[in-house]
Amino acid sequence: MLRIAGIWWIAVSAIHVLVGIMLYFDQWQAIAQDGWFNAIAPDPLASMFDSEDALWFMFLTPFLLLLGRLCLWADHQHLVFPRSIGVILIVSVLIGLFLEPISGLWLLLPPSAMLLWSAQPKELSH
Repeated sequence: MLRIAGIWWIAVSAIHVLVGIMLYFDQWQAIAQDGWFNAIAPDPLASMFDSEDALWFMFLTPFLLLLGRLCLWADHQHLVFPRSIGVILIVSVLIGLFLEPISGLWLLLPPSAMLLWSAQPKELSH
């Protein structure tokens, strides 16, 4: 189950970066034209929400990829994650879905559930 969850997280990270480029193309173009350095919020008291949105959207992608790679590694090592990780992910996704039901957060529900499920203690066979 961890292998499937890992592949799912990696696929979502790839989708996330592609959608991020498409949704925020204009913002990334403006950031590049401003020279990248300190181009997101040069004046912290005058927020540029479009650029900040673009940054945080893309900034999440490596964490999705990292979660996927960790799942694949744990599966390869025959390890399981602590149950708390699955609980934290499920609760976070459910809160996000409550706050923004029309979103891609639905894609995070299955791999979060898989992590929680894979943390369940296995029954001992006789």
